[in-house]
Amino acid sequence: MNKNIIIILIFIILSSIAQLSLMFGVDWMQYSRADISDGQWWRFFTGNIVHLTWRHLMMNVLALIAIVVLYPKCLKLTEMVLVLVICCCIVTIGMWIFSPDIQWYVGLSGSLHGVLVTLIIVDYLSHKHWLNLLLLCALSAKLIWEGIMGPLPGSESAAGGPVVVQAHLYGFIGGLLISAYIIIKNNKLHR
Repeated sequence: MNKNIIIILIFIILSSIAQLSLMFGVDWMQYSRADISDGQWWRFFTGNIVHLTWRHLMMNVLALIAIVVLYPKCLKLTEMVLVLVICCCIVTIGMWIFSPDIQWYVGLSGSLHGVLVTLIIVDYLSHKHWLNLLLLCALSAKLIWEGIMGPLPGSESAAGGPVVVQAHLYGFIGGLLISAYIIIKNNKLHR
């Protein structure tokens, strides 16, 4: 089975289970600063797989599909999953350390920003295609917009609730850190 299909299916299954739990009033997955402080450490990761609404989940699924369609062969399956998990952790740690005013969040969009940045840079290093630089500039411009103006127009209504733009920034930074690690590792291998 194609590795991209595996990643997408795993994400859809995990997120759908998380969404179903919300339908039954069970809220044990969202990132919640207070609950994490009380020892519910799993929320560091599960906040990335639960979403505001089913529409929000579908937006993230479509973004994940777009990313793996754009970059189908950049990373092996295990590397891709590892990048996604590390990005989830970096987003959550960034929220915990640098955004103490944010009490809760849900969704994968921050981590997807990190995965996309990683794939853009890895693909650029392999193929030197200028479109990667254009996409990296566009993503950077989006983050600058969000930092100055807030969420992109229409994104909150599309998601069904507030957009935590800090998660996008932390994911982007996570992608840069992962890319730096890959570059350093490859340079050591080629010496």
